[in-house]
Amino acid sequence: MPGTINLDLIKQLRSKKGFTYGDMASALGLKDPEKYYRREQGKYRFQATELPPLAKKLGIPIEKIFK
Repeated sequence: MPGTINLDLIKQLRSKKGFTYGDMASALGLKDPEKYYRREQGKYRFQATELPPLAKKLGIPIEKIFK
């Protein structure tokens, strides 16, 4: 399915770079690390406005976020 977010890549890059859920939540403007965790686990969807800061934090082009 085009446009599917590659959660495995996001998790892998976050871990490799040593970012915590709190680090990622702050980068996306989320108040609680649990909210980021739920997105990374696929329980909630990333919002469109969260994708640019997510890509920036992970140091990848936004296109790489998608499968």
